[in-house]
Amino acid sequence: MGPPDAADGVKTSASQKYSAYGWNRNVRLVSSNVPALDGPDNPYRQLSFMALTSPILLETIVCIATEHMLNFGLGNVLTAAQRQQRMLRTLGQSLHAIDAAGTCETGGTDTSNVDHEVLLAAIVLQGIVVAQSADGVLEPHVKCASFLMQTLDHFRQVPHSTLARMAVQRFAMVDVMLAISRQRRPYAPRNFVLHQPDPGRWDNTEPSFHNMTGCPQPLMCFLVRISHLACDVEERLEHPASFNDILAQAYQVESDLRSWGSEFRGMVPGDCARPPLNILTECFYWTAHLLLARRVFRDSTRSPRVQHLMHTCFGLMDQLSTGCGPDSSLPQPFYLAAREAVSLEDRVWVRQKHESMTEYYREQQRNMAMQLTQRVWDITDEAESTDSIGLQAGPAAGPAVLNADEKIRAMDQQSCLFIF
Repeated sequence: MGPPDAADGVKTSASQKYSAYGWNRNVRLVSSNVPALDGPDNPYRQLSFMALTSPILLETIVCIATEHMLNFGLGNVLTAAQRQQRMLRTLGQSLHAIDAAGTCETGGTDTSNVDHEVLLAAIVLQGIVVAQSADGVLEPHVKCASFLMQTLDHFRQVPHSTLARMAVQRFAMVDVMLAISRQRRPYAPRNFVLHQPDPGRWDNTEPSFHNMTGCPQPLMCFLVRISHLACDVEERLEHPASFNDILAQAYQVESDLRSWGSEFRGMVPGDCARPPLNILTECFYWTAHLLLARRVFRDSTRSPRVQHLMHTCFGLMDQLSTGCGPDSSLPQPFYLAAREAVSLEDRVWVRQKHESMTEYYREQQRNMAMQLTQRVWDITDEAESTDSIGLQAGPAAGPAVLNADEKIRAMDQQSCLFIF
């Protein structure tokens, strides 16, 4: 085959210039919004430099940057689609190569393991692509990442390299956030090393799990326990039996959670000078209580406990000014709490907060999350009207409200929404 003609040379040059622009945008802008707390040791920025010698990482971060540019009116749909196809093709080729080579030996440090870890990082980063697009689907990527985690033995052993630690930590948080969104169990096994509370290993070493996600590693472990308990409750409802053992576990989780978060009080007068990361952490803490109340203890939306927890979350979130940094990791707690808004005043606040965050961060999945929230409000309003519950409803809801929760659960399980 002869050398490329002049036109091919122009195309190649244009593509290289675009890749360079996308790479720079990822370093300067995108990577700062991925972790809850940006800093000189931000592994997502370091990843950009590693990508210079890794085609699969380079394709991934350029695709992320392309979606980011598109959301700010700096690109076009065709270019974004081409970049995404190119990235997915590279991922597919790498996965095919793994299948062809067979499963690598676990626990080693050979070249194949390093290649697997690079691929794991690229797949885990797909969540950033999905969050920025209106029609992305993350579930297959998380299943694929779970396979690679098993292959590399990362469910059992702590990885040593910064790249691998970043990928494993993000997988852990994305897995549990997706499980909560879908109202199912996490893909990771219960004995996953990150599901065992150990802040000294994960929150106080680089990259810090707390700084990367806004959620301390022990608190993420509570969210995992709550996800499993919620599924246990659902299975008992489908196959009636005694709830005593599940309730005992739920009370123990609630007690342990309160003991762990004994310093958290919600927003109190004169408490407005707290670091944004601390406020974000407390948002995750009260969201855990909210999930316990709604999905495990099955309190109704209008119950005093749920409304108190929701207003506690709103008060904290109101103190996180848009663009402060840690608020980039706020969407999951925000949209979970937003579902419980029943008054016109609360719903107006939710919409205004949503519009403010979306205008700044431009991730398209935020709009899908708001649409889903509105559907939850509609289902809840219709059910409460049917049951004629009124504003003084307690934890014991009427049949229409109980049925509404099942409708919402079915809607969540069928949803493609992901935002983190």
